Amino acid sequence: MTTNRRYFDLSDGHRRFRRRDRDGIILGVCGGVADYFSVDRTVVRLAALLLLWFFTVPSMLLYLLLAWLGDTR
Repeated sequence: MTTNRRYFDLSDGHRRFRRRDRDGIILGVCGGVADYFSVDRTVVRLAALLLLWFFTVPSMLLYLLLAWLGDTR
């Protein structure tokens, strides 16, 4: 289910990262990153898996940081 709705706010001229809780597999971080950079979610998820495979601890910390910083309004 793909929608054209963007999960970043352009009202003040700056984009804001937002997690996608409804469409997310774990915390919605990859979907939010994909929307922020306007790329396919599958590409971001595959990149996250590769990062997780080769750099386990740093990528887990980055994922948790993005989940904490992501605004889910």
